[in-house]
Amino acid sequence: MPADLDAPLQNPYASPQVCETPHRAQLQQEKPQPGSLALILGGFFMLLIGYLTSNLFVIGDLYHLAFGPDNQHIASPFAALFSSPAQEWGLYCLCAGATIAGCVMFGSQRYNPLAIVCYMMCPIASLIFLVAAPLRLARKTALPVAAIYLAVGGCLAGTGITQLVSLYGRPNLNFEPPLASMMAEVGLAFVVGAILKLSRCDDASEAVVVAAPASTGLTGAAVQL
Repeated sequence: MPADLDAPLQNPYASPQVCETPHRAQLQQEKPQPGSLALILGGFFMLLIGYLTSNLFVIGDLYHLAFGPDNQHIASPFAALFSSPAQEWGLYCLCAGATIAGCVMFGSQRYNPLAIVCYMMCPIASLIFLVAAPLRLARKTALPVAAIYLAVGGCLAGTGITQLVSLYGRPNLNFEPPLASMMAEVGLAFVVGAILKLSRCDDASEAVVVAAPASTGLTGAAVQL
């Protein structure tokens, strides 16, 4: 018996099956990809520079903290360039904004093995990655998770900013201003991350609504063929 007779019979006039190729492409797209190395490294450097500058140098100059020996205040390297309180507060807002942006950039990305030094050598970066994991991984529960982050972040940011305002001008302060500053920055990072998550959820829902009629029409066309 020829080998060709053992092969299954195929209709040469039948429509080609186009369902397998999109299914395979969809499976390939669903594989988790590592986080963007540019965003991870950029957020890491912004986080470190902004965190150290805002919570150590600038806060020390604004509140005249006694970080030096014999409880004496030592001016930071930025004191010569930013001498007035308005300039110092402007520098603080800039560095705090860099810290918040770095937290959002670093925490929003998936794990990337090429940036393992950032995760292993910096406890702050590792903590941010872990704290942002529920917000980053949430899919079906994205709305309630983002709402929780938004509520917690609003409370932390409001408390930290209030403490920064109430402590300004008081003498004999130790670690209260840096703690209030960190609380405000963490809270604002929570708020920004939650808002970005909610905006992406809205975009995804709109894409599903727009794609649903098109997919229904394609399915009907395939059935007719």
